[in-house]
Amino acid sequence: MSGHWPVVVVGSGYGGAITASRLARAGQKVCVLERGKERMPGEFPRNNSQLLRDTQMTGPGGSMLGKLRVGSPTGLLSLHMLGDLAVVTGCGLGGTSLINASVVLPPERRVLDDESWPRGFREDLDGLLEDGFSHAQRMLSPQPYPQRHPRLRKMDALERSATLTGGRFYRPPLAISFQEGLNAAGLRQRACTLCGDCATGCNEGAKNTVQMNYLPDAQLHGAELFTHVAVHHVERGANNWRVYYRLVGVGRELFDAPLQFLTADHVVLAAGTLGSTELLLRSRAAGLSLSPELGRHFSGNGDVMSFGYNLDVPVNAVGYGEHREKNHEPVGPSITGIIDKRDAPYLDEGMVIEEGAVPAALAGYLPALFAAVAPLIGEDTDEGFVDGVTEQARVAESLVRGPYHGAVHNTQTLFAMTHDEGDGELKLDGDSLRAVWPGVGRQESFLRAESKLRKATEALGGTFVRNPVGARLLDNAILVTHPLGGCVMGEDATQGVVDHEGRVFSGEEGTAVHEGLYVCDGSVIPRSLGINPLLTISAVSERFAALFARRHGWRIDYTPLPEVLPAPAPRLGLRFTETLKGTISPSVHLDYGQAAHPDLPGASSLRFIVTVMVEDLRAMLVDPTHPMGLTGCVQAPALSANPLTITRGVLHVLVPDPERPDYKQLRYKMHLLSDTGERFFLEGFKKLTDDPGIDFWEDTTTLFVTVRRGEGPEGALAYKGVLRISVEDFARQVSTFRVTHAANVQEQLEAVGRFGRFFLGGLFELYFKPSAYEEEAA
Repeated sequence: MSGHWPVVVVGSGYGGAITASRLARAGQKVCVLERGKERMPGEFPRNNSQLLRDTQMTGPGGSMLGKLRVGSPTGLLSLHMLGDLAVVTGCGLGGTSLINASVVLPPERRVLDDESWPRGFREDLDGLLEDGFSHAQRMLSPQPYPQRHPRLRKMDALERSATLTGGRFYRPPLAISFQEGLNAAGLRQRACTLCGDCATGCNEGAKNTVQMNYLPDAQLHGAELFTHVAVHHVERGANNWRVYYRLVGVGRELFDAPLQFLTADHVVLAAGTLGSTELLLRSRAAGLSLSPELGRHFSGNGDVMSFGYNLDVPVNAVGYGEHREKNHEPVGPSITGIIDKRDAPYLDEGMVIEEGAVPAALAGYLPALFAAVAPLIGEDTDEGFVDGVTEQARVAESLVRGPYHGAVHNTQTLFAMTHDEGDGELKLDGDSLRAVWPGVGRQESFLRAESKLRKATEALGGTFVRNPVGARLLDNAILVTHPLGGCVMGEDATQGVVDHEGRVFSGEEGTAVHEGLYVCDGSVIPRSLGINPLLTISAVSERFAALFARRHGWRIDYTPLPEVLPAPAPRLGLRFTETLKGTISPSVHLDYGQAAHPDLPGASSLRFIVTVMVEDLRAMLVDPTHPMGLTGCVQAPALSANPLTITRGVLHVLVPDPERPDYKQLRYKMHLLSDTGERFFLEGFKKLTDDPGIDFWEDTTTLFVTVRRGEGPEGALAYKGVLRISVEDFARQVSTFRVTHAANVQEQLEAVGRFGRFFLGGLFELYFKPSAYEEEAA
């Protein structure tokens, strides 16, 4: 990443992707920062072990990210244990759109007319907001499950449930492609195979996530997307914003690397309801003046989840993943049917009920889980000796034959969305979030929704089971999948965190804003919606982007793109992280070793932690002068009290020594930026010879460095010294080697071995352990 951007968008879900697309179409240079990683169709988890490795659990506590963390920080499925509730979100390029059910429905008009929204927003419902709904629907291309497709047992079962619950049953529009063809972004998508695995990511590429439309549209219009970047907080500089971040999943945590930063004219926080609220809470802790409403008005969108277990009818609601066999009935997308009860006389009593599918990656746990918890927390809705014997037989069949048979095959997943009071609060606990919402699970709206879900189960017989993997067993009141609020819109800073355009209020009262700082995601929604929120968040984001552009005199071109040719397959790449440390001094007239003496006047420690990135490994192995990219930071008290960020960096391997042709060099070049705006240029080299023996360690682990003031090598020479790598740090460095875009583990191991022998010779063989790769592929 370069050091400065006109627009930085933090997050790549609906809010971030839409903002990036629209501002890039308006001609702005946009940088998108995403904490997770990019997953292509075919790379999403298909079985239990894959999903386990791709799941993370976080909560208040202590670790290198300032919180309790279990699992990879780039894991697809994020379970946030926040105290009074738990929240599930998606992590990756595309955000939660990767794992949601893709239901595209607007809220009732009376929801949008509610006074919880600021006046400027309510007065624009038939203007830019209506345009926003239209733009979003065109890009997401929703359609109901087609009538011509096979009947689905889970959808038919929900339609039967409507006889007891009341309400209108229909097939909701879904952001899913049911036939192959071009989408609104000009990309060709495959058709849905009805596998039922939507909730763990679509391996067919048929789901219309923002990864399939808005994000490629943004990139095609010049936006640049960066993954593995976890933004920590923002600070206001003299003339711009500083965005502090750390790279995750690349081994930098092994070296306790400090935060890096970049600068921007405009920053749009779109990290999701939890992420954006957490970022602003940290920013306030770092000194940014913000509204006292920050973190308040948190809503779970009235989410309630339950199961109709061991029904009297087959439901077939467990995805097949790798297990699909010939002649198996289709499961269908996660949600295909809805019972709409939003026409209640009182707005907050309305609700919708939807059926769901459990993905195959969770299937193996279901028979034993339900057999254990149903007798404890379940409620049998039908009785009788014969019925009881039949039900027990189905339980045994599932335990013996698996989730595609017996009781689990006859289990319906049920979701309700209603209206909660929205009076939860997100607070900073240490460096991470905690939710404060005592007694939330006992709110009347949740009890009312549970009653209707019980009736949906009763209509089909069987046992009503409140979510067995959710809040009650985990000592939380509710499990939320659609979090809203925390940075809500308001008339002024006493009522909200942002105004009706998404601009962040700059004080505890009044309407003054921080110029150039926006929030654009579910956190700005000031109340529950009573329906799946993705379309509303998308429409609000479209409106924010339109107002953003209008305020700055930019014009968004909404013209659809023609067919876009597929991008070439990514080349085999590699990355690793290393650290070197030593001493520099202003005694530049001395040779390197003498200048590195710590007792010299003005001498200072210097340490850098860099991640080396090889985009084309084969090209580099063929041509040793092929450059490798560097990113990271430098700690040098003589240059800056705080860590400096490497705005541009390059490493050349095994290039000729300009003074001695029989020698080779490794050359580092780094452009540095301090948080006060000072710039430096660090250049270093390692001397390599073909001499065998003990000096090989000295050659490959000693770096001779110079530091100049200014942008590049023409600047005034300021410092000189020597840096070295310790044995312990070298071992850590070797453990961070990872190959990108490899087809399999064998290709990864071969590529790492070739590079390691090329780069470090016998030292690499001594320290490299391939077990990490084998574990990842297990």
